[in-house]
Amino acid sequence: SGINAEYGKQWYQRRVRAMRVVEGLELALPSTEKASNLFVQGTLHGQVQRTQSGSAKWDSNLHFMIRNCNTDKINIAVYKEFAFAPNLPLGKFDLSVSKLLQSGTAGPWNKRLILTETNSGVLNVTITLKHFGKG
Repeated sequence: SGINAEYGKQWYQRRVRAMRVVEGLELALPSTEKASNLFVQGTLHGQVQRTQSGSAKWDSNLHFMIRNCNTDKINIAVYKEFAFAPNLPLGKFDLSVSKLLQSGTAGPWNKRLILTETNSGVLNVTITLKHFGKG
């Protein structure tokens, strides 16, 4: 089952994804670390967007240009930032464009993303796909 052909065609012609990263919950931090200097980074086709560092309540927008609605996935990762050491990964999630579009609605979608490669962690996000340009 793929994306509705006409609906998918519209997104191929003009597409940008705005993702509002609201907050992180139950993030697995080492017991010696405070929940500060945390950030979310998203990547897609060399496009890198990130939130400001701070507590786990970011309420920040990340924007990505979508190339292929059937195969594109935004790689989302949460980190603890250190000034003089490598950033500490706290979990990640691969967000599929096609799975969002299969719902048959144009959004926005409120999602609770359960992070992988960690003991615990959830990101609350709101995702919107926006048309622009001719088509």
